[in-house]
Amino acid sequence: MEQLTFFDLANHFGLEEEQIISSPKNISNNLLNNISCGDCLKLLRNLPNESVDLIVSSPPYNIGKVENDRKPIESYLNWQKNILAECHRTLKSKGSIFWQVGTYVDNNKYHIPLDIRFFPILESLGMIPRNRIVWIRPHGVHAKLKFSGRYETILWFTKTMNYNFFLDPIKVPQKYSNKKYWKGEKKGELSCDPLGKNPGDIWAFRNVRHNHEEDTVHPAQFPEDLVRRIILCTTVPGDIVLDPFMGVGTTAVVAKRLNRFYCGAEINEEYVSIANQRISCQPDSNLNFPNLKTLREYAKKKGVNDVSTYKFTRQRKGSIPSLKSRAFPEEHHNREIIKRIEFEADNSIDNIFDMLIKE
Repeated sequence: MEQLTFFDLANHFGLEEEQIISSPKNISNNLLNNISCGDCLKLLRNLPNESVDLIVSSPPYNIGKVENDRKPIESYLNWQKNILAECHRTLKSKGSIFWQVGTYVDNNKYHIPLDIRFFPILESLGMIPRNRIVWIRPHGVHAKLKFSGRYETILWFTKTMNYNFFLDPIKVPQKYSNKKYWKGEKKGELSCDPLGKNPGDIWAFRNVRHNHEEDTVHPAQFPEDLVRRIILCTTVPGDIVLDPFMGVGTTAVVAKRLNRFYCGAEINEEYVSIANQRISCQPDSNLNFPNLKTLREYAKKKGVNDVSTYKFTRQRKGSIPSLKSRAFPEEHHNREIIKRIEFEADNSIDNIFDMLIKE
């Protein structure tokens, strides 16, 4: 299904391009379209009340993967509550927060799904829950003492009951796109929306790993398609998107591509460097790119056919970059997950045992 362009969206919302890009902002220029290197609380406290349209982020899971990511669980949750209180203050009345979290594991291997703990924090701020989105991971670590984790969650909360939600830009293809009414006054007419359907609250974007074209040094990187869906359904061109834990800049990269403003913070200097290079889409002095996708975008923009003189080497230790790496669409992963589930169901121990008995 063809995605709506910037001009399609402008027309959809009854706005001229100039109106969108030049809309007034009450955030200082040094913070807008900028990633602050440092503590996100410092940035948040410098943002005015009701100044951002969307907040989307994935905070550290408190499992030691990134810097300052290991505290006692209650200290961690109090820290997050302070951050979310500032996020709530800066959010416009029609705005949304999408907070993507996983599972905390303490020193005794006690597992706590973090969305359970975040839900009451967001409610205590007066936020209103909209969806608990399940992000299915087709691949992951194989556990030995529990079922292997194959999903994380995204909590969507709005500030008020009057919130922005635009379904058309994020619709996915219908399963039966030519389905028609077979009787009655509408006989012969399409019985489904030709633009597509609501994607639902189970998402199947692949996590960014070694053979993913967006892969960098970050151990828990957002896929761009996931952020794209969130930005398109809750903002219009010219709106401001905030990510307090910017990481290697995926939220900023997608916001810029969709003609939104961005702001955010990141405490790791290397991550900020990678983020800024992804945003600029330019090689460094050694003709090096942070990941394969940035190189591909640069080559397409500049009309470069031979990329052999360029490199993309800012990946995690043990990752082997390959020009064959790519990101598959969500529909592909949905199909693969269904195939895998059906395979496991058909080849369960009980089914195999039943077949042996019949033989």
